[in-house]
Parts: sequence; C-alpha cells; structure tokens
Amino acid sequence: SSEVGSGSGAGYTVNVPWDGPGVSDGDFMAAFHYVILPIAKQFAPDLVIVSAGFDAAEGDPLGECSVTPRAFGHMTALLSSLGPLVLLLEGGYNLRVTAQSTEQCMRVLLGEAPTALG
Repeated sequence: SSEVGSGSGAGYTVNVPWDGPGVSDGDFMAAFHYVILPIAKQFAPDLVIVSAGFDAAEGDPLGECSVTPRAFGHMTALLSSLGPLVLLLEGGYNLRVTAQSTEQCMRVLLGEAPTALG
C-alpha cells in the first residue's frame, strides 16, 4: 500500500490493499468506484491495458478471495468507459473459474451488458 512509484514515475502507482482472504464482489466494486475509476478518469488514458489475472476469483487457491465471474464482467465494463481497452490474460489457478471469468469479460468486450451481480 505504500508503493507509489519512483523517480519520474513517483505518484503514478496506486495500490488497493486488502486485509486478508475473502475479498468479495462488493469490495472490488467499491474499490473501483471510489479509488480506481476517479484516478483513472483524472489521468484520462488514451488506451487501457489490463494484465487480467483471475487469482481473486472465487475458488482460486492462490488468491483465496470470493470475486465472481460476473464482477469481472462489471469491472471490464467500468474500464471500457475510460476508452479503448485491451485485456491480456495473465493467469488464474482454477481453470473452471478462470474460463468463466474470461467469458464474462469477453462478452462485455463484444458489446453485451455485464451479467447482474448477485
């Protein structure tokens, strides 16, 4: 949480620390609405590139979080509002939930509305 970049990049790194495992859709959506999107809108990017890892997905043994594939679709939609968006699949250690999360993101990129959150 204290890393903010260094040298000429100082102030351009933003971290959202979590207290521990069990982070859920609501936590991620709040972080997007109250931290990530306001900063990103102020930055006004010409292109958004996301290293799309799904370690936070429910059922992933590494992240130990509870973020649903639907939430990843919503985050994709929110990031799409900033401008052109590129998602690069980076990982996830539960193949089923990684595939479901990737599908939700791809559907949004193809123009579908994100699936309603539970």
